Amino acid sequence: MKSPNDLRSRTLLSGQPLPPKHALQVRARQINAVFMQSPMTTIGTLVAGIALVYAMTGVVSSGVLTVWLLALCAHQGLRIFHYASYRKAQPRPKEMRKWGRYYILTSITSGLIWGAAGFFMFVPDSPQHQTVLLIVLFGIASVTVIGLSSFAPAFYIILPLAIGPTILRLLLEEQAVFGFMAILVTILLAAALIFGRNMNRLITNSLVMRFENLDLIQELRRQTDIAQQARLEAEAANRSKTQFFAAASHDLRQPLHAMGLFASALYQKIKDPEVLHVVGSINESVAALEGLFNELLDISKFDAGAIKPELQHVPLNQILDRVRLDFTPEAETKGLRLKVRPCKAFIHSDPMLLERIVRNLVSNALRYTSSGGVLLGCRRLSGALRLEVWDTGPGIAPEHQQRIFEEFYQVGNPERSKKRGMGLGLSIVSRLCHLLGYHITVDSRDGRGTVFRFEVPLGEAPSAELAPRKPAAAGRLDLAGRLIVVVDDEEPIVRGMQLLLEGWGARVIGSETGQDVMPRVEEAGQLPDLIIADYRLGGGVVGTEVIEQLRQDLDPEIPALLISGSTAPERVEEADLHRYNFLLKPVQPETLRQAIDGSLRPPPGLAGAGA
Repeated sequence: MKSPNDLRSRTLLSGQPLPPKHALQVRARQINAVFMQSPMTTIGTLVAGIALVYAMTGVVSSGVLTVWLLALCAHQGLRIFHYASYRKAQPRPKEMRKWGRYYILTSITSGLIWGAAGFFMFVPDSPQHQTVLLIVLFGIASVTVIGLSSFAPAFYIILPLAIGPTILRLLLEEQAVFGFMAILVTILLAAALIFGRNMNRLITNSLVMRFENLDLIQELRRQTDIAQQARLEAEAANRSKTQFFAAASHDLRQPLHAMGLFASALYQKIKDPEVLHVVGSINESVAALEGLFNELLDISKFDAGAIKPELQHVPLNQILDRVRLDFTPEAETKGLRLKVRPCKAFIHSDPMLLERIVRNLVSNALRYTSSGGVLLGCRRLSGALRLEVWDTGPGIAPEHQQRIFEEFYQVGNPERSKKRGMGLGLSIVSRLCHLLGYHITVDSRDGRGTVFRFEVPLGEAPSAELAPRKPAAAGRLDLAGRLIVVVDDEEPIVRGMQLLLEGWGARVIGSETGQDVMPRVEEAGQLPDLIIADYRLGGGVVGTEVIEQLRQDLDPEIPALLISGSTAPERVEEADLHRYNFLLKPVQPETLRQAIDGSLRPPPGLAGAGA
């Protein structure tokens, strides 16, 4: 019979019960993962610590800096000793609990050391040094969430200990701006903990599924007479995986969505240039997290067959012009030349998926090219158009040229630098080409650059009388006096949305259920101009039901936005059926503003009605 301590150890790592059969293996893999990252975390920690001491020299007591740096070095020495001892011991799964305790103890020490930096190196009279301190601390926090998310006790301990003293130090200052910054840092700490918790659950479930799949394979090898039953079990497991990814998508998008709303609302209200710079950096980080998260989900959607191409006859120049406009600033920042040769041909393809292929190839070329430039061009063939992306980068050796299309595979990036992405761009390109029926090839010589090629069928240009007229560019609408209803069961999202919309001049009625909207509309004395609702609300209620009830009670023609963290195709179909605009979380403020303007702007045929 298992003791209560054994049961508690199974839930400690993931926040949820683990199957007894795999508890030891899962725990061993999680602890092994954090130990094997010790060399890189030690180097990164020492570099960050030395850089912080260097930046604070002259404004913080030399005694404080010396003692802190010695403590940091001693702690990293202990980490190295534990790592070497772990490699030498090669512990079995049953011995892993002891090594987990060792790592927790060093995590406590690490959190206290970085927390001391946030408290004793705080320089209230120098915004520049405050910014450096916050950047270093949140850099450490970000690396902690990513690197230690597999082992929950480690990041649950380090993050509060490392960031908490900074929050306390900000609250001790009398100026209002420091109190405001303390609230912001607290929100970011909570978001980081939530994100780390959800990542831990994702990793834990993946490990459990992996061991269960290994067991299934062994069972199939021993008992070939149950092949039919195994197939049924595999189908059930695949359905469970799809449901899991859908739930994970929603849970991971929620904190990103709320963080983006609050950061954008703060950006509108803060006047201090130094604080604006910090908030701007937060916005950039949210956008980067969203991009990485969407790439991971894209892989699962392609493999599940959830994306279907919609072929059209489109002018290729439309895609080429957008790519040139979007990537030219990035190329100029790196001192590179980006040349996009125009092409007047029409192609027969899915324009969104084709543009994604071209963008990923150009982005990959710019990322790995340090001098020279990138060329995007095309060649006419019989019935097709060959698109080519050339670069003057380091080239790809023959033994790597097929593996670069695998997930997470990167050439010349053993340290897994984030500046070179996650290694998913070319994997997505390969899947998209397969989906559209294209064959992509790579030609490269080590040290001489690389070219990617694929062929797209030629299309037909529309006749002059059928060619659509290009609509005139529309400016941003004035939201002053507009009444907008926001319904979301998460109170932080309602509050963040209200701050953002009021900053744009609108009046806002925020609700977590939608049941209290009618009396507040009567009190406001005007009909809502727009309803914004989350799809998944509490108590089994969905946003479409709330929107339709409000339309029935107020006005059937009130425009609406439906926001969801689910990528299921039926969400988009449901939004189209009810005449909603659909947005996928996390929603960037600029995307939200464009959707609001599009919903409130009258159709072109009615724009001049009554004039």
